[in-house]
Amino acid sequence: MTAKQKSLGIMTRCHGPHFQEKSYYKKLTLIGRKAGIHVFVFSPRQVDFESRTVAGFEYRNGAWRSGIFPLPDVIYDRCFVGPSYRHYKPFVKKLQNDPQITFLGHGLSGKWQVHQMLSKSPELAAWIPPTEILTIAALREMLVTYGAAVIKPSAGTHGAGVVRIVPTLNGFEIVGRDRKNEPFSRMIRTAQGLKSFIASFTAGRTFLVQPYLSLHAPDGTPFDVRVLVQKNGLGTWEITGKAVRLGDKRSITSNLHGGGKAVPLGPFLAQHYQPEVQARIEQEIDRLATELPPYLEKVHGRLVELGIDVGIDTAGNVWIIEVNSRPGRTVFRLIDDPKARLRSIAHPVRYARYLMKSM
Repeated sequence: MTAKQKSLGIMTRCHGPHFQEKSYYKKLTLIGRKAGIHVFVFSPRQVDFESRTVAGFEYRNGAWRSGIFPLPDVIYDRCFVGPSYRHYKPFVKKLQNDPQITFLGHGLSGKWQVHQMLSKSPELAAWIPPTEILTIAALREMLVTYGAAVIKPSAGTHGAGVVRIVPTLNGFEIVGRDRKNEPFSRMIRTAQGLKSFIASFTAGRTFLVQPYLSLHAPDGTPFDVRVLVQKNGLGTWEITGKAVRLGDKRSITSNLHGGGKAVPLGPFLAQHYQPEVQARIEQEIDRLATELPPYLEKVHGRLVELGIDVGIDTAGNVWIIEVNSRPGRTVFRLIDDPKARLRSIAHPVRYARYLMKSM
């Protein structure tokens, strides 16, 4: 690294040389190198704030090698939030408050906080399902009003902990995925039994409750649409790509980590909807993906990319299911869209270069 060379630090929860997304970070390194940017990976817990250095890893000569690096000019935050994030949060906060460091974007917090921000937008509110923090009273009201409900962890990922609850003549039908993302189903006979299940399943964590929406194809296959939007090299938002994620028919979610697969959007919609309905759905998705990022950035603070999960019910209505500020890119490899996949990898580096030029 030369004295004048700018650096991009990928901040992640790595324990020594063991960290996730190595293949992705390798590609970021190679793209950065072509742009004259030094890229390395580090854990926020390895920062020495006195010497303004950090122990990390760089991809060099075909392998990941450890080293001590000056604190980066720009940080790409890939620290996924989870139960152990509290051990990292103080160090992340200190880096965020450092006037000499620029973050590509600041990660969104839980689903409830995102819901609260989006629901204040008149343009976006129509796409947001009714949502409450889970209590027995809120669950009861959802079941009475809508006939079925879904509960999900406020800070969960990959579809783990998402459960559908349907009242039946014999009690309550429970179908979903447990904490390990394994599918399960059971019948609960009484309201007291349901209350006990909720207490045990949530175990003190914050959950949300929403109406159950029929987000599945006519043959019963659950699906959603992943839309990736990113800042480009001009600092403006751009739709990088769109794909349909199909779940197992035994599941209520379509997340790839739950055994799902991906297909291109256009052909899938054409297979299941009339042409005029398909056109309306695609227009709505594009409008949503254009309006949501700048609004969310205005109320939350700088963002670099968003994975917007869009649900489409059997009537063709479009819903915002989830917004993720640390999205994956696997879906574009699965649908064989190399252009979208390359853009998805290159855009963070291009946006970093844009910020470096404007420093």
